[in-house]
Amino acid sequence: MLRVSLTTLALLAALPAAAQEQGGMQMQGRGGMPMAKSLVTLDQIQANRGCPMSMTTVTAGVNKAFGTGSSSQQQLGTTRSGGSSGCRPLVSTQVVTGANLALGRGSSAGQTITSQGPGGVLSTNLYTRGYNLGYGPLSSANQHLLNTTGR
Repeated sequence: MLRVSLTTLALLAALPAAAQEQGGMQMQGRGGMPMAKSLVTLDQIQANRGCPMSMTTVTAGVNKAFGTGSSSQQQLGTTRSGGSSGCRPLVSTQVVTGANLALGRGSSAGQTITSQGPGGVLSTNLYTRGYNLGYGPLSSANQHLLNTTGR
């Protein structure tokens, strides 16, 4: 059971990391992107000079209660700002993932994971995945995952 849980957690953490954006901006209005929209995007990039180009935050936790009558509680939190006052990254990516396991008779596991970061000027990507399992007579597992942006 532990091997399956660890494999699942590894997959949950790897999936968002495998998602890569591709492409770019075409400057001459080809490919369905009008020139005016390209210029607006360039203006946003120019206005963001001196700020980070991208920001990635990963918050992950594993909480487990295995023994008979055991109890385990976990709270994790991440808060990030874009840097200096009025500064936001062009692209912001936040990942929240957790595994919460109560695997014994009468065991109890509780997990809370929160993350708050800046919204990206051009793109904000939020990935939230959890694995919550209570197995055994009278066992209970409670999990809360929250992934938000400040702006």
